[in-house]
This record gives sequence, C-alpha cells and structure tokens, in this order.
Amino acid sequence: MSMQISRRSLIIGSATLITARLSGEAAAADDLLSDIKSRGYIRVGTFSIPPECWIEIGSGEWLGIDADWTKAVAKSMGVDVDPVVITHAALAPALQSGRLDVIAGLYRTPEREKVMAYNEQPFWYGMDVLIAQRTNDGMKSFADMKGKTLGTVRGSAQENEATKLKDKFGVGEIRKYESADPMLLDLKAGRIDAAIWWGFTFDYAVKTNPSYELKVVEYLPPEYLGSDKLPGTFYVFRKEGSAGLIQAFDTEIKKLLDSGEGQKIMAKYGLSNPAYLTGVFRM
Repeated sequence: MSMQISRRSLIIGSATLITARLSGEAAAADDLLSDIKSRGYIRVGTFSIPPECWIEIGSGEWLGIDADWTKAVAKSMGVDVDPVVITHAALAPALQSGRLDVIAGLYRTPEREKVMAYNEQPFWYGMDVLIAQRTNDGMKSFADMKGKTLGTVRGSAQENEATKLKDKFGVGEIRKYESADPMLLDLKAGRIDAAIWWGFTFDYAVKTNPSYELKVVEYLPPEYLGSDKLPGTFYVFRKEGSAGLIQAFDTEIKKLLDSGEGQKIMAKYGLSNPAYLTGVFRM
C-alpha cells in the first residue's frame, strides 16, 4: 500500500514546522532572562581594573563604573548581581559553559563577535594610552616605539590595538601578559619599553598616588586604529538564548543615558570628559 502526500499537505506541514521552529527560537531567546528572574540574580563576569571595576577586599562588594551600571540594570529587572572575577582569556569559555550570564565592560572585536553576542548600545567609551617609565625622556609619542618592546594583556582589545600599532609605527616586539599587574611590574623594572593600558585606569592611579612612577606618553587617537570614534564599551552575552536579556540591557542603558544617571556614574569616578559618553576623542 503506497502513501501519497499532496502538495497542499506538504506546504501545510512545512509551514507548521517553520512556525514551530520560530516559536521555539523565540522561547529560547527568553529562556536566559526568565531563568535569571526566577533565580533572583544575574552572574556577571568582571575584572580587577580600578576604577572600571574591582572587588573591595574588606567588604567583598563589587565597585566601579561597570558595577554601578550593571547594578542599575539589574535593579530594573528586579534581581541581584553576582560578580565573578575572570581573566580576558577565559571570556568565551565562561559564557559558553553557563558559568556566566553576561560579561561587563568589553570592547567589540571581530574575534569576539565570532563566539559572543554584544548588546547594541555602548554604555561608555574607553580611551587607551601608551605609558612608559616617568624617567624615560626618549619616549614622547607612538612614533618613538620603533624597534621597541610593547606590553599588552592577552585576550584584551588592547592586544589587537598593539598589532595595529606595530604595523603603523614599527614596534619591535609585542609582549603579552595574562593580566595588567605583571605587565606594569615589567614596565617599572625596565623589562619592556612601554605598554598599552586603559587611560581611565592610569588617571585613577595617578589621582590616588601622585608620585606614580609611570607616565602617559600619548593617548591613543581612534584614527590610529582606522576609526572616527573611541572604542565603545559593551556587555557581552552567549549567542544562544540571550535575545531577551540583551534587549533588557539596551532598554535600561538608554534610560540611564537619557536621564543623566550615566553621566553621574562616570563623574563619580573622576571621568568628567564628555568623550567617555560620546565616543568623540577630545583631550
């Protein structure tokens, strides 16, 4: 006995399958947000880079720019924040394994976009700097890096910047570190000539320690990297099941920016330059 399937039945069946698949995808997009609201907290990947973010040793409290932004977003969702300190090299595995729901405060790079999803709206912009020993009078600009050794943090956006700067200015060697602390120690000891660092972190370090032994050689203009704006700082999510969560973050970020609360957060940590919120380089 043979079974005949009409063209109409095939079309209806295909349409049903497509509708079911789309419904499943929509449900999956909301799964992570629903799960976070159900458990009552969101797991956030973070770093130890004052004033952007750090864990206060005495109290265990998560503090800094990223912390204040994230707590405000979490409050709008009705959940608490569970910060988890990680290294840049562990970003993608931590998200994909479900250890984290989101990572706070990352630049957008092509490599990361292959394995991670970004929210749409930067919540602030970064200014990176070339730093050297304060006593190094021969280091006055990026042009002085020809043939020199440049330090950077492995897996960071600054690693990509270092590669572009090597091509542009003839940097001799790029030395990569797992975190900023050993890089800065090597710079202070003279084992590298200069390093790419976060400008806001340097400004904060000098503010808290006026006798700081390092100096800013030059702030990194976006045109050195082929851009007309400073690099935006985003939240990063795993690609599957995060659509609803991403939308919730973007909605609240826009509210904070429109209300002026974002500006208050930045000013709280001494970042009053409008470039931090507009992305337009201005010194």
